[in-house]
Amino acid sequence: MKIFNIVFLLLISFILFSGCSSKREYFEPKNVSYEVSYDGTLPAEIVDVTRGGATLSNGQIITSDGLQNIKVPQGFTFLGNDNGKYLATSKCGKLIVLNSKSKIIYKRKFENAIASAEIKKSKIAIVLSSNRELLLDMNTDKITFDLQGDSVYALDSRIAAPYFLNSLIIYPTLDGKLLIIDEKSGKVVRDVVVGNEKFFGNIIYLGVLGNHLVAATNKRVISINPKSMGILDEDVKDVIVLKNRIFVFTKDGSVILCDADLNELKRRKFPFAVFAGAIYGNFIYMIERGGYLIATDIDLISTNIYKMPDNIDSFLYFTKDALYYKDKFFKLAKKK
Repeated sequence: MKIFNIVFLLLISFILFSGCSSKREYFEPKNVSYEVSYDGTLPAEIVDVTRGGATLSNGQIITSDGLQNIKVPQGFTFLGNDNGKYLATSKCGKLIVLNSKSKIIYKRKFENAIASAEIKKSKIAIVLSSNRELLLDMNTDKITFDLQGDSVYALDSRIAAPYFLNSLIIYPTLDGKLLIIDEKSGKVVRDVVVGNEKFFGNIIYLGVLGNHLVAATNKRVISINPKSMGILDEDVKDVIVLKNRIFVFTKDGSVILCDADLNELKRRKFPFAVFAGAIYGNFIYMIERGGYLIATDIDLISTNIYKMPDNIDSFLYFTKDALYYKDKFFKLAKKK
């Protein structure tokens, strides 16, 4: 019995101390400037978000230009737009294109769900959930490029969309590569391995900064120019590019300022901060899930922290000058 009591006490002690050691720490800033309030209300709540925009429960969409009167059919998610054409998909692999009057002008069904897609004029670059990359011409209803990538087992929900760059199309694959094809010939001109994780290893960010192509998985950021490639290995939450700077936001609450080649210039850490996203107006604004807005200048010198009306626990979408959350929004001052 005595041995049993000792073992029991040791077990209880282990449980108690394990509980203490695994206790979640939260971002608790000492100095909060003031509480910000929403500027207005959306006509419905956000129910889905992609890199290209947000979809409301009433079918309306938010693009990089803000709230639109365009409505997608029930069960469809907005993906992106170009010059009056709006791209949307359903979970079962249906693809539609709508005009500015919400009329469907093109539709097609695929064997797998669409992970991401981008439209430019009559061309639609598509990445299926099976990691198959396609280029579709709406005018002819033909597939002009088709390549099956390696199998993937799990995806990060932040899925980058293909990028049209002059005569090239850049596909961010689900197994962590950049596939660069010539639009006219439909041939691969280069492929770049960004990461090789089998789980959650897809490209989560893809953008252009001058003559640099910037891409990221959740473990690595790369910046490619015609002469070299810069690499930054971090646990990545988000990336934004601004002027000649790359800002990398990490899972440990750090923001890293780099030059266009990913040379680190400065780093600021906000202990226990969990970033939900970042936008920029007159400052860089980091949205923290505990309900804070962290504003810093582009040199990461001065910082102001504001309390938001809500914690961030559901879909959030942001443009260059506005933040949309649930059925509310507020605007940021634009850089003049």
